Amino acid sequence: MGAYPEEDQPVLPRHGGSSRERRQCLCCWFFWLTICVSIVILTWYGDQSNILPDYSIAITAVSGLDPATDLQKGRQGLLSPAFNLTVGVASRSRVYGACIEPHTAVKVSYSYLRLPLASGTAPAICVGPLESSGPRAAAARGRDVAVPGFLVDTLAEEMRSGEAMFQVQLIEGRRGGWRYVETRWVKVEAAAAASL
Repeated sequence: MGAYPEEDQPVLPRHGGSSRERRQCLCCWFFWLTICVSIVILTWYGDQSNILPDYSIAITAVSGLDPATDLQKGRQGLLSPAFNLTVGVASRSRVYGACIEPHTAVKVSYSYLRLPLASGTAPAICVGPLESSGPRAAAARGRDVAVPGFLVDTLAEEMRSGEAMFQVQLIEGRRGGWRYVETRWVKVEAAAAASL
């Protein structure tokens, strides 16, 4: 009466298992944990590697574009503007710093026609990961730039009102060509990017 038939006997849980089974389970768990952690790290590293730096560009002063003398109404002539600029760079990546490389050119243009007015060289700047530089001085100058009469009138009016916008480009010289690092539209005395 107290005995079960062989097929009806209760299955009792096994406790402990063999040490070999435990090692296999731990190895399998460690293997999958390593795979998951590696994927997370590689994804994070890839994201950080693709974060572009922030550049700041400001025109602090300009000469040679005075509406009273240089930009007289109806005048079609040659202008020799000079722009005082500041440039800076900030890294937003936790992995890589950011640079404005040596021999990076600065080009200043005007209007939707992108009429080149001046050029110069930006200072070389490098910062580490998550660091930023302060603004550094740069200059761009033009000599005897031919400007059509209708643009002279428009530029004179915009200079009077303080609304003149200039396109400033940082262009890096590389083996085999040039690379446009940054292009911004900037007003005189107005920063083109958030303060670094």
